[in-house]
Amino acid sequence: MGWPFVGRDAELTAVRRAVRGAGLIVAGPAGVGKTRLLDEVECDVRLRATAAMSEIPLGVMAPFLPSVDPSPLAMLTSARSALRSRVVVVDDVHLLDDASAALLHQLVQHREAVVVATLRSGERAPAPVVALWKDELLPRIELDPLGRAAVVEVLETVLGGVLDSVTADRLWTASAGNMLLLREMHFAAQWVSHGGVWSLDGPLPLSPRLVELIEAHLAAVPAEERRVLELLAFGEPLDLAASEALDGLVTVTDEGLRLAHPLYGEVLRAQCPPLRKRNHQRHLASVLDDPLRVAVLRLDSGTADDPALLVQAASLASATGGVVLAERLARAAWAVGGGVEAGRLLAQVLLFTDRPEEAEEVFAMVAADDDPVEVRTMRALNLGWGLGRSEEAAAMLENDLARCVLLFHAGKYDEVRALLSYDKPEEAAVLAMVDVVQGRYVGPFPVVPPNPVAGLGAETTVFAEVFVYSMHGHLAEAERLAVQARKEKTEWDSMRSTWTVALAGLARAGGRLTEARRLLLEARPAQPFARLCELALTEAMLGNDARPLLAQAEAVAPPGMRPYRHGLWLARIWAGGVSPFEAAADARAHAEFAAEATYLHEAARLGQAAEALDRLRELASTTTGLLVEIFAAHAEALVRNDSAGLVRVAERFEENGFLLFAAEAAAESGDRALCTRLVAHCEGARTPALARMTLNPLTPREREVAVLAARGLTNKEIASSLVISVRTVDNHLSNAYSKLGITTRGELALVLSDDAGGQG
Repeated sequence: MGWPFVGRDAELTAVRRAVRGAGLIVAGPAGVGKTRLLDEVECDVRLRATAAMSEIPLGVMAPFLPSVDPSPLAMLTSARSALRSRVVVVDDVHLLDDASAALLHQLVQHREAVVVATLRSGERAPAPVVALWKDELLPRIELDPLGRAAVVEVLETVLGGVLDSVTADRLWTASAGNMLLLREMHFAAQWVSHGGVWSLDGPLPLSPRLVELIEAHLAAVPAEERRVLELLAFGEPLDLAASEALDGLVTVTDEGLRLAHPLYGEVLRAQCPPLRKRNHQRHLASVLDDPLRVAVLRLDSGTADDPALLVQAASLASATGGVVLAERLARAAWAVGGGVEAGRLLAQVLLFTDRPEEAEEVFAMVAADDDPVEVRTMRALNLGWGLGRSEEAAAMLENDLARCVLLFHAGKYDEVRALLSYDKPEEAAVLAMVDVVQGRYVGPFPVVPPNPVAGLGAETTVFAEVFVYSMHGHLAEAERLAVQARKEKTEWDSMRSTWTVALAGLARAGGRLTEARRLLLEARPAQPFARLCELALTEAMLGNDARPLLAQAEAVAPPGMRPYRHGLWLARIWAGGVSPFEAAADARAHAEFAAEATYLHEAARLGQAAEALDRLRELASTTTGLLVEIFAAHAEALVRNDSAGLVRVAERFEENGFLLFAAEAAAESGDRALCTRLVAHCEGARTPALARMTLNPLTPREREVAVLAARGLTNKEIASSLVISVRTVDNHLSNAYSKLGITTRGELALVLSDDAGGQG
């Protein structure tokens, strides 16, 4: 398919509006998509100025000049007459010759033609062209590079599937939102698809044309300055001096000199001869004092022979989330005599990348009677979580904290309480998880001091905090922590997938079901139970048959792990038709009162509020969850058929970020305007409560007017398009807004999009 045009709706609207007026100047850097934008504009004449014709008077106007060789005045008059009353698009207007620029200025000044032109930012343009915006004859807009969301939309349109977020980050960063660079990288890429999710296979793609474009920028750099660029490519940031010859190729930051664009480094590294590359790396390793960077340079140059340096570097890489690099460094350290310490680091990396068998093999090879408690803990967690050998794992541990982590996952909450104290932050974090499960959490979550010895094991503290906030109902804080944790795990395939599943659950809880499904399709954890549960639940709430997904989840459900089976019960309720009261009884039997309240609220959502109300009232008075009181109020308002009470419930859910719950309560209240506004943010949700709310249909003419308004047309433009009066347009829009319960064109676009999805 052709290269899609997306992510420029506002700019396209501005250009189309300008065509109805005097015109517009669209400025921006090379490759940002100026020409592609104007390709979407209907015009009578399309001209492209070039450097070759810039020295030829009226060269770009050649198609409109007489075949004979008349005087310059006659030629100018002929071209002016040919372009009068036409829409003229001029690409690269800064390359016009003076005569053509003067003609363009006259056409605009005297309103004889509509002129829409592209201009490369920073380039010198003829004076008549500059006067077009300086004298306010034409407005000028700056076309910025595409944002990340637009880059993702472009690539997903081309690929026909979901784009892996790591790949999206790489290509957005590398292209800097430049459409030309993005296109070239896409066509050079080796794409692979896993379950409809696309990702790059291999290094950042560099097409021959892209290399040529970058080399054109680098070609004029003197040899000594080229050396500076190559050193930066292998070791940026660096404290180096740079001459003016490198203007535009490097940038100065607080950390030192950096290349101005990441693709410069890719090309410089790819084209550097092997011997010179090795010399650069050895030189940098001898002058830098950063152990991690030095170790990588030594490794890349084949001079890594210091096990202590490699172990130190592997520890730093693991602590900062570079798990792929950490594994490489740990293996190198072990190979050159790093011994037990290198083996322990490698085993931890294998544990946290869901390779429990390999991790246990390495743990066993380096095990000793005097292993530190942190090492024994990591090994026990690997045995218990990864291999299901819980009894063996518990017997290995003498440390109460480590044993209690395993006991917590086994649902033995009273034993955890008997062994731990709130006075110690690490223990208080585990007790916070017990408290939130049992509806006794009051906060704040304890501040656990960083423990450098724990390495990757410190991740469990962040998991605990997100678990506590999400179960307690503090959605925004849980999501903030999870977003940050996932962002830090770019290289952690398994850990990133784990955080992706967690974020999907939070998005689903907030009502963002399409976002949740997208995240779940992207995640590829080695242990897929949680992902399958969440995906089944999300698909069911989108109105789809999720029974096959539920069956897959049931087939891989791990033994124990009680607090994390919450997602399985929810999936059973929504996808499998299991009674919420069965789930609630199971939770109550294990003193998991927060989960019990959730299941009883699910019963209320599914039309069984009367049966759930008494126990919800009791839980609201005896537990501390932020939502339990709202759950009870929701059930009570449903039983009483209290419209005003349901509106208050909707408002409280919205305040806490639970927009799907809010939309359902609004639907049940009969408040059409409130429901419509909230549903617009729920991304295709199809739950029983929402199905009972039927929006008043728009008349055909109201819908016609609404669709045009949603596309950005003004009332005057709509009137002209439909051959009706502006007053009539005003009336139709007012009726549509009233029926849909909205007040802005932005909301109108959301509602119509959601409505179209439902009809499809």
